[in-house]
Parts: sequence; C-alpha cells; structure tokens
Amino acid sequence: MPDNLDDLRREGRVATGKSISVSFSNQQEGAEIQKHPCRSQDFSTGGLKILTHFSLPLGTIQSMTIDLGQSSGSITAKAEVRWCLEIDQTPTFSLGMKLIDLTKKDLDTWQKFVKSA
Repeated sequence: MPDNLDDLRREGRVATGKSISVSFSNQQEGAEIQKHPCRSQDFSTGGLKILTHFSLPLGTIQSMTIDLGQSSGSITAKAEVRWCLEIDQTPTFSLGMKLIDLTKKDLDTWQKFVKSA
C-alpha cells in the first residue's frame, strides 16, 4: 500500500465539517441483509472515506444509501472497498469507498453536493 493514500484518489478530496450519513448492506449470498450506519467527512466526486467498527475485504462491492442532509436528500449507489485501515483499538476502521454505480440523477445530486461542500 502506498505511504500516501492521496495517491489512490484522482478527484480532489473535500474534508469539511459537513458530515454525511451512510448506510450499507452486507449482501453475502444467503445471509440476512444488515444495515450498517456510519459517517463520512471526507469525500470526492469519485468516492468517500467512512469510519466503521469492522473491516471489509478489499474489492467488496457494497450497496449504499448516502444521506446528504435535509436540503439535498439521499442517494443510492454501489461502491467498491478500495482500502481498509484499522485506526484504533476500539476497533475503528477507515474505509476508502469508490463509487461505481449510480443513476444519472443520483450522480448529478452527488456531484452538486460535493461542489457545494
């Protein structure tokens, strides 16, 4: 893994006090779908970094609902786990998620949200 995680991202990162809520479903075949709420304050037009209390394997595809707040609503997307780092003993993990599948409407909403942050 590169020493500088910024090298993994092509788009500019937005790190502001503006948080978004993310829920995603762990969809293993035959397993019950579980919603996992988490938050992100670091995002770009191509993806986001989220904090969770569990790790996910690299390359895993997750269905996500991203709540952008009252003024922007929410979007749904599929995202790929690009990196996963344990950041404390709680345990807390930082996950890099690359957005890979959004409707045109959700993509437009996401891009407007990122540009306004």
